[in-house]
Amino acid sequence: MIKDVLVHVDGTRSGQRRLNFALALVKEHSAHLTAAHVVPPPDAPTVFKPSMIESATEAQEERGASDADHARRYFDQLPASEVLAAWLDLSGDLAPELAKAARYADLVIVGQYERQTPVERHPLSLAESLVLECGRPVLVIPGHVDMPHIRRVLIAWDGSVEAVRAIHDALPLLRQSLPVVEIATIQEDGNASLQPLLGHLQHHGIEVVGGPQLPERDTAAEALSTRLKDGRFDLLVMGAYSRPAWLELLFGGTTPAALMQATVPILISH
Repeated sequence: MIKDVLVHVDGTRSGQRRLNFALALVKEHSAHLTAAHVVPPPDAPTVFKPSMIESATEAQEERGASDADHARRYFDQLPASEVLAAWLDLSGDLAPELAKAARYADLVIVGQYERQTPVERHPLSLAESLVLECGRPVLVIPGHVDMPHIRRVLIAWDGSVEAVRAIHDALPLLRQSLPVVEIATIQEDGNASLQPLLGHLQHHGIEVVGGPQLPERDTAAEALSTRLKDGRFDLLVMGAYSRPAWLELLFGGTTPAALMQATVPILISH
């Protein structure tokens, strides 16, 4: 069941749409919503001259305060009588602070292109960092999406522990509207047998149809992206980083590529 949802809200329009998405989702599940904003510490780039660091730091602090103000306004505009919601002000490094708050949530919602800066020290996106740190499923929302209309779901299945966890984390979403569910198999090893999984999901009352077989992991992200568009799916469910994150970062992999290419929400678990 989904009873506690944590959503990261910033001052952008994407942040507002993400908050609206989370609001609609918690209403569907009669859940509690926590909207969190994180003010990062100022971090002037090392390329700045020493004489410019103070002014650069002040400018960062001003931008941070403005972003926090806009984010809080979005939250204050929510219809208070329709949902149980709380605001959470945090300060510090973005991913670690959200990971701590996520310990007490059933689902964490973040934006597709959100990052912790500077990129030189934080090469992973916020979603990737969180899914590796927080132990909870992460729902990644593209900037244009503002409502959880989940009618068609694509599951990426390779038999890995991460894929198993993602599917079971997604069960409340699948049960809520009983959408059309298709499974695309990434044939990594003998663990990716499809029939036992179909039977297991049927025991949960979820009817699944077999989808395409994706030949190998290195091309899986592109094939998933194509299938998402062709099948007009509303949600992708996949395990994250069944190979070490540093390996996928250096040589490419399904997780980062799928996150960057997707035009629909993605539920990822590790």
